[in-house]
Amino acid sequence: MDFVGFFTNNIILTLLVITVLVFVHEWGHYWVGVRNGVHAEVFSIGFGPEIWGWTSKRTGTRWRISALPLGGYVKFLGDSNPASAGPGDDGLTQEQRKRAFHTQSLAVRAAVVVAGPAANLIFAVILMAGLLMTFGQPYTPPRIVVIELEGAAAQAGMRTGDTVVSIGGQSVDSFEDILSVAQLNPGIALPVTVSRDGHTASLTVTPVPHDYKDRFGNVHRLGELGVASINALPVVGRVLPGSVAESAGLLAGDRILEVQGVPIDHFGQIPRIVRVRANQPTTMKIERNGQTVQIVATPAAEEVRGPDGQTRIEGRLGFTSGSASVVRTMGPVDAVVEGTAQVWRITGTIYTVIRQIVLGLRPANEIGGPIAIAKTTGEVSQIGWSAVLYFVVGLSVTLGVFNLLPIPMLDGGHLLFYAIEWIRGRPLSARAQDIGFRIGLAAVGSLMVFATFNDVSRLIGRILPL
Repeated sequence: MDFVGFFTNNIILTLLVITVLVFVHEWGHYWVGVRNGVHAEVFSIGFGPEIWGWTSKRTGTRWRISALPLGGYVKFLGDSNPASAGPGDDGLTQEQRKRAFHTQSLAVRAAVVVAGPAANLIFAVILMAGLLMTFGQPYTPPRIVVIELEGAAAQAGMRTGDTVVSIGGQSVDSFEDILSVAQLNPGIALPVTVSRDGHTASLTVTPVPHDYKDRFGNVHRLGELGVASINALPVVGRVLPGSVAESAGLLAGDRILEVQGVPIDHFGQIPRIVRVRANQPTTMKIERNGQTVQIVATPAAEEVRGPDGQTRIEGRLGFTSGSASVVRTMGPVDAVVEGTAQVWRITGTIYTVIRQIVLGLRPANEIGGPIAIAKTTGEVSQIGWSAVLYFVVGLSVTLGVFNLLPIPMLDGGHLLFYAIEWIRGRPLSARAQDIGFRIGLAAVGSLMVFATFNDVSRLIGRILPL
């Protein structure tokens, strides 16, 4: 990618995404605060010196864009700093004190603080609902094909044809649900209920931990079951016109039982056999309408280029696998309901990952910082705008969830102080709050340094592989 493309896809798009999410977050604080009579002195996108702004004649708020675009804030009347890290009401008149943030009731202050993360979560639901209405939701029945005889599913007693009813205590509606639960729990024993031959069976499966590198070079620890969806069954889907498969008499719906005498359990076995038999007659045993049929096809020789850049000759028959997957489009109501459910699941996933990292069940090097966000934003933009928007949904939920952590300097830290104030009947002393915010600043700063270190380490690893 040239420099202009890199700058546009990575830098500009990342800043645009962050600006939108920060605006949504701070707008939540602002909207609830103003409607409860709190005066917002400044609404800033970015930190540092103002480069452009105006003052609202109606509210008196200074709207500004600042020099450092990574973040933003709302400063209410009476705040000692943009982080609302304590009152600073020196010189406030009696009338001003009525509109200062720190003089409001505990309920109002808590509502204003919660409104920021809540705005991010609501925005994620709305955006997800729009995506579900526009692009739909892929759905594959939760029926499994066991493809690894030594895999976790086979060891647990799961069989091809089983329909998973629940896994890890969560009900299952699709095959995608099975994968999401398994991937999130590497090395953790999970109860599984399957439907088999009209009966149910209770099993326990432990997904095998596997460090997986995604298409963007990011490493994630995921749990693997050794299963595939029913799309992996060795059933012929589409026969390409003019292909060897068409000439040999293969039909859509044929189930392939054997290829060159090798029993076939899943579709992935077929290309592995066929690709090495270019121009060699190959016998296949198929099941069609309850009857077994044997045909002979000679795979056509095709020149392909491998990942190493080398060309080689491979055999091709010219048919695809069958697919039971469908894309479900939704109306507004169903989309909002499903969007809410998906945002809830993403929220649970984030908290689960945080807990696993704290407990040492997941490597801490999965934590990414601004470089990782910029890198991933640029790369998903090459897939398409729908991928970018799904990524924005994830970032918005992450921003909302992260800010609710009970760490001073974050919204969750403010809520922690308010909870203590509610229990004690009075707020913590100014010194105690100051110490808390210093600890929070150190914790957040250390996390950012660690995340950036991970980002840089990954970049160096890609540039200078060991």
